[in-house]
Amino acid sequence: MALDHLDELTLQALEESMWRPETRFDHAYMDAILAPGYVEIGQSGRVWSRDDEVGLEPVEIDVRLPLTGFSASELAPGVAHVRYTSEPVHGSRGAALRSSIWVRTDRWRLVFHQATPTAI
Repeated sequence: MALDHLDELTLQALEESMWRPETRFDHAYMDAILAPGYVEIGQSGRVWSRDDEVGLEPVEIDVRLPLTGFSASELAPGVAHVRYTSEPVHGSRGAALRSSIWVRTDRWRLVFHQATPTAI
């Protein structure tokens, strides 16, 4: 199934907002974008809850934007699977393959994210 071009652009902007300090560390923004029950399996293997993410304190973000290899596909009406590779600008953390599930109700909301370390 295919998403329309506007949905693809919207999902890319939403994913990239997770890599921008002004939105990633804005508690109200994160509260609005993360769905109830959100779960992340981070690059380290740590499991993050919605509360962990909404309350995250600022840290340095080292990733190349726009996101590398971004693609989005529709799994079902109103459900999108997003994939890309996060590449560090300064190499402090290593690259990761990333996968997110977004659900559209009144707006797109992130329900699941997973990162898997990779060598580029």
